[in-house]
Amino acid sequence: MIVGSETFATKIDRLWRLVQDHPHVIGDFTWTGWDYLGEAGIGRVADSEDPAAGGFHGPFPWLLAWCGDLDITGHRRPASYYRETVFGLRTAPAIAVVRPERSGRTTVSTPWAWADSVADWAFTGAEGVPLTVEVYSDAEEVELLLGNRSLGTAPAGEAHRFRAEFTVPWAPEDLVAVARTGGAETGRTVLRPASGPVGLLATADRTVLRADDADLAFVALALTDAAGTVALGVDRQVTVTVEGAGTLAGLGSAAPATAESYLDAVHTTFDGRVLAIVRPTGAGTIIVTATAEGCAPATVTVTAR
Repeated sequence: MIVGSETFATKIDRLWRLVQDHPHVIGDFTWTGWDYLGEAGIGRVADSEDPAAGGFHGPFPWLLAWCGDLDITGHRRPASYYRETVFGLRTAPAIAVVRPERSGRTTVSTPWAWADSVADWAFTGAEGVPLTVEVYSDAEEVELLLGNRSLGTAPAGEAHRFRAEFTVPWAPEDLVAVARTGGAETGRTVLRPASGPVGLLATADRTVLRADDADLAFVALALTDAAGTVALGVDRQVTVTVEGAGTLAGLGSAAPATAESYLDAVHTTFDGRVLAIVRPTGAGTIIVTATAEGCAPATVTVTAR
C-alpha cells in the first residue's frame, strides 16, 4: 500500500490520456529514463514508521535518485514496462512483484517513486510469503498462473489503467501471465524461480575495443543458477581483477543506498547483479576475472585493437 500524493503510475496514465485526447500534445516527458547520482532518494519507498519517510531526500547512505526506468547499470525496472505498455509499444503482459520484505507493510513514497517491485520471481527464502503481483497489459483481462494452477483472472487494459493486481504466496514454480482480449490470447510472459546453488556469470557487452583510453567495456556480473536465472536474496561481495592491456575504471551495483565506492575492486551485488567497467591502456588482450564466495571464478577476455 502506498500512502501520499499522486503516484508515478498515475502521472504516466494521466499524461498518456493528454496525448490521446489532445492532438497538439506529442508525447510524455520522462523523469527520468536512466537513474543517476544526486537528488538522492527522491524515488524511494519507505516503511511508514521510518522517521525519514515522506521527505524529499533519502538519508545517508542514499546516493542514487532511484527514479529511472533503467537503473544506473542499465537494467530495466518495472516502470519501464508499464510506460511501454501504456504508450502502445508492448503487447506481451509485463509482471512486477513487490519485494517480499514489503509484504503486508504500509509504505510511504514520493511523487517520483514506483512500487518497490522487481520484474523477477527468483527469490530465495520467500516460501509462502504473500506477494503483491502487478501485471501491466493493454488486453481486456489477464490470467495469472503459478505452475499449472490458475490464480484467477483480473481486468486490465485502458479501462483499468493497464494494471491487474493479484496476491500470490511465493512458491518455487513458474509465474505466468496470460493476456486475453475477446477471449483470444494476445501474449504471455513467464518469470522463473532460481533453483540450486548459484554461480558467477560474466558477460562483456563487446569483445573488441579501440586501443585508446576513450573506449570502455562493460562487463555484467550476475549470480545465477544453472539455467542462467539471476537469483535474488543471495547477494555477496564480488572482487574484480583486470590483467593485460586494461584497467578497472569502475565497479558498482544499482543499489540506491550504499556506502561502497564505485572506485574499489570489491562491490556487493544488488538483486544479484554488479557491473564492472574496463578501460584499455593500449593494444592487446584484457583478461577480466571476477570472484565471489562460494562461486567458481568467472572470466571474460576482451581485445583492444
